Amino acid sequence: MNTKKTSASFSFFGSLIAFIAQVFIAPNIAILDVVPNFMLVFVVLNAMLGSRVRASMTGFILGLLYDFISQGTLGVMSLIFTLIAYITSSLNKDLFAGSWVPQAFFLLLAAFIGELLHAIFLSILGYDTDILRSLGMRVVPGSIYSAVFGLIIFPIMHRFDSGRRNNARRLKGRFD
Repeated sequence: MNTKKTSASFSFFGSLIAFIAQVFIAPNIAILDVVPNFMLVFVVLNAMLGSRVRASMTGFILGLLYDFISQGTLGVMSLIFTLIAYITSSLNKDLFAGSWVPQAFFLLLAAFIGELLHAIFLSILGYDTDILRSLGMRVVPGSIYSAVFGLIIFPIMHRFDSGRRNNARRLKGRFD
């Protein structure tokens, strides 16, 4: 993986696709009321490829959109996505440059932490009374489900982003 930053259009269109997938695709592929969180997956993968500021802004906006379409409290997922995006983008990019194993592990870890924090916030705010049941029925299966889709989406995102960078590099050399 290259350490160059992603473009704003990449983050915008990826966020738009993740939002559309979350609204229209995720409810239709639910397994026992567990849906993948495409928005969280995009936030993590965008943060692996991009800068801290863009990743944090993308996390905040997608989290706010997630809060609007879900039944939770406004601002909870916005905070969680922003924190996950900032922490992920703050890590050394060489950590993700190797094989797919560290990328997959970190994606699973970030999805688990995001789902766990969401369940904890909902429990504190009174939306969910049984945190252990939520852990077994939504947090663990949801994070695994999201990580699986992240492993499918990551090569596509990486290919698109590296193709864009290669085109920009070719054009830059032509006009210098």
